[in-house]
Amino acid sequence: MRRTIKTEAVVLKKRVLPNQDNIITLFTKELGKVSVFAKGIKKITSRRLPHVQTANLINCVLYKKDERIFLQETSLISGFSQIKKDQTKLQYLYQFFFVIERLLPDNQLESHIYNLLMKFLVDLSNSKIENDEMLLNYLNKTVYVLGYTKEDKNYEELKRVIEEIIHEKMPELHI
Repeated sequence: MRRTIKTEAVVLKKRVLPNQDNIITLFTKELGKVSVFAKGIKKITSRRLPHVQTANLINCVLYKKDERIFLQETSLISGFSQIKKDQTKLQYLYQFFFVIERLLPDNQLESHIYNLLMKFLVDLSNSKIENDEMLLNYLNKTVYVLGYTKEDKNYEELKRVIEEIIHEKMPELHI
């Protein structure tokens, strides 16, 4: 990786540190899944803080120094507010992000999964009904593309396969 890279990314997860910093897990177009340090992001003057909410699509500048990657600049492309306004859509989103975040290896380009994630966000944002089938379809595609299964499974079978892979329970959907 070059020392500085500008890329598009989806915010998968944010971990708060006790100081003014956070560790943000991004799924980037060029680097795959990366964990980056966001130094000073909790300061009241930080312009980056509103951009790094879970499920936001951002443009960002990353800087690598001594095996660590730092988040330097961000700009918001989309906050997917249609998803965040609807509790059911939000549960689908968090379920899918949980699986993506656990299954993807760090620092490995996964263009097909990135495109799949973008399509999921757009479809979920535009859907008018609660659609369990849509979530199941995207989870099946993800597990298939990553090479864990050869055929589509129902939700319970797929959940069991994913839990075996990640060695932890998936969160329950409360719909």
